[in-house]
Amino acid sequence: MRLSKETISNQVINEAPRVNMSRRQIICGLAAGSVVPIVTSCTTNPETGTSQFLLVGDAQIAQMAVSAWDEMKQETPISTNSALTRRVNRVWEKVAQGAGKSDESWEIAVFDTDDANAFVMPGNKVGVYRGITELTENDDQLASVLGHEAGHVAGRHAAERYSVALAGQVAMVAGAIAVQQSDTLREYGDTIGVLGGAALQFGVLLPYSRRHELEADRLGVDYMYRAGYSAAEAPRLWDLMAARSEGSRPPEFMSTHPDPVRRATELRQYINARGYDLV
Repeated sequence: MRLSKETISNQVINEAPRVNMSRRQIICGLAAGSVVPIVTSCTTNPETGTSQFLLVGDAQIAQMAVSAWDEMKQETPISTNSALTRRVNRVWEKVAQGAGKSDESWEIAVFDTDDANAFVMPGNKVGVYRGITELTENDDQLASVLGHEAGHVAGRHAAERYSVALAGQVAMVAGAIAVQQSDTLREYGDTIGVLGGAALQFGVLLPYSRRHELEADRLGVDYMYRAGYSAAEAPRLWDLMAARSEGSRPPEFMSTHPDPVRRATELRQYINARGYDLV
């Protein structure tokens, strides 16, 4: 069975430590304020200048991802095309330099499947599918793909997504306890739980994921431009992706990723505003 990008990301979260508090501990923690800092633990990302919600550091989240990366390499065929591997590594080295990360240790794997996708995992592991290299028309577009993945690393998106999911667990547990404490709400506990889970998924987790994707798009354009690639090819890539997925995508509010047409539009606006090109 081949693992998708979303499956890999979810596996990292699922294998992470769970909030394991008793009902009494949750209630006492909320009353004392000791649980609240979990929900208000923010830091400023030095790359983006934005405030981020982080409960774990890069090293912690990387350790959680080790087994998922090993499983990915065991279950998905790795390309034996040496020319393709050299191409991906050559473009990655330039993009990493543009991102200011060329001095870090990276493991790049080119997987021999038709998937038009790529991913990065905590711990500087980058996976590129043959399908995305065949979809790209030139190295500039491949640089856009790899710059996007470097943007996820710089944006600390894996750690933030895990943190939001963990905080969501705490909120759901606390909410369940509150329902059970209420004579009025207790009989509606199952329904409230389902609605709460849906609200967490569609109101918090998926919007966070889409925001991360758009942020990685912008960072990726910065990195590919610094590396000497044509920024104008980044929105062209999303035009190709839109044509490839036409009619098969779910509504954006149900997806972890923004619509490709929206991504192309926002990138053109960003590239023009930054003066990288006129598109």
